[in-house]
Parts: sequence; C-alpha cells; structure tokens
Amino acid sequence: MVGKKRINEIMEKFKDKKVLGAYGNAMFFGQESRGITQIRGNGVLVLTETELYFEMWFPKRILQIPFNSIQRIETPKSHLGKTRNKKLLKVVFINESGEIDSVAWFIRKRVEEWVVALEKIIQNINRYLKE
Repeated sequence: MVGKKRINEIMEKFKDKKVLGAYGNAMFFGQESRGITQIRGNGVLVLTETELYFEMWFPKRILQIPFNSIQRIETPKSHLGKTRNKKLLKVVFINESGEIDSVAWFIRKRVEEWVVALEKIIQNINRYLKE
C-alpha cells in the first residue's frame, strides 16, 4: 500500500487550487473506452472547482475530467466486468474524442457524498448553460 507520502505528493499539485473533496485510496475500475483488459489500481481522487482528477499510483496514470464534460453520475456494483458487490462511483462523460465514455471507482466510505457533490456541480453547470 502506498503511504501518506505519495498521497501528499499528489495533493501538493493542488496547493493553489480550491479542493472540494479528496479520497486517498480510491480503487480504479477502468475507463470504458480502454476496454476490459485494464489493470485495476488505487490512487487519489480529487474534486476541484473545475474538474475531477484521478492519479493512479501504479502504473502511474492521470485522468482529468472537466465538469462540463460530465453527463451523469451512477452507482452500479460493477464496471467493465469487475465487481465489488458494493456501490461504485461511476462518471459518464464526453471524452477527448467527443465520445461518451465512463470510469468508475470504489470508495470505501462516502460514495453518496461524492454523488451528491458531483450532481450538484452538474446541475449548476446545466443551469448556467441554459441562461
């Protein structure tokens, strides 16, 4: 397991940004567009004012999802054929290729808090776009 030192290194990237939430041991279940052969891995999930950011520890991988690309939030118990038999945080979004894509994480606690926070942000963006 990666220690607090690695988590602190990742969080240091956000010292000049407003962090709305962070989870230091999120289990990544993969990105749909990359197929089912991906390796699951743990990392840091960060919610800022503009994006959802994830950095996996090993293999090192960074995923940034701007809020305006998020379509919806779901809480399935599996993603890409991998299951945990508990709710996952699934984010459906428009990827860099302009296609619908999704990612999911297992967060031991507080999944509903993440869902509420992300849905509130999406509602605010949609309200702003309609004005």
